[in-house]
This record gives sequence, C-alpha cells and structure tokens, in this order.
Amino acid sequence: MTVSATETIRKEIYVDAEPQTAFRVFTERIADWWPLGKYGMFHADAESVTFEERDGWVLVEKAKDGRESVWGEVLEYELASKLRMTWHPGKDAATMPTEVEVTFVASGDGTTVVLEHSGWEKARDEIRATRSGYDGGWIEVLEHYRSASS
Repeated sequence: MTVSATETIRKEIYVDAEPQTAFRVFTERIADWWPLGKYGMFHADAESVTFEERDGWVLVEKAKDGRESVWGEVLEYELASKLRMTWHPGKDAATMPTEVEVTFVASGDGTTVVLEHSGWEKARDEIRATRSGYDGGWIEVLEHYRSASS
C-alpha cells in the first residue's frame, strides 16, 4: 500500500489507565516519557520538555544551556478527552503548518489513545519529506508513553 506524502498519520494504542490519568500522563508528565535524546531538538544537550503557559499554552523543549525550542501551540484542550496543537519542532508554524490531535477514549478498564498528525497537504515539499520519519517515530514515542501510563 502506497502512502501519500500528504496523508494524515494516525496511530492508536491502548493504555492501562483511565482517561483522566492517561491524559495527565501525556500532558503533565511528558518530560518523564518523551525520548528527548532521539526525538528532541537538542539531543544529548536536552534538559526537559513541558507544556507551559506563556501567551497561551505551548510545548517547549529546553536545553541544559538555556536554549529553547517551541514545538507547538495548544489549540484545543479538553481535560481527559482531547489535546490539539500545532506541531513544528525546530521550525516556525508557517514553515511546518501541521497539527497533532490526541484523543483519549475509555475502553474497558483502560483508554484508547489516538494520535493524528495532519496538515501535510499545506506543507512545502521539504517538510512533506519528513512525513515518513514521523510515521515511524510516533510509534516509538507512543510506546514510551504507554510504558509511563501503566
């Protein structure tokens, strides 16, 4: 099956936690589970990644030497059910006009978490070329999240 360079990336996992806990681990404890050494802007020099309230909520990576990279701005936040944000690590929103939406749905004793990374059709060719890396990378990132959620 051929995947278009503009097709939305969709990943779904099950975590053994109720939606409110799953949501809080994703948002409030992201620094505990995000693999910054591999999927961060500062790699070995990375110190943390957190959601911070500035002029609205943003996801920010910080380096040990004080440098910062805003990965995206929160567009929608519904406690225990949805987080939607722009997504442009290391770039500005105009250069990488993509969005990530994560939904949390009760499923049995746990939660089904669905991540959708969209907006590729609005991106320039050099950004579209990164889509395949994100397609595989989100799987690894979500596995780290699943381990922290259990």
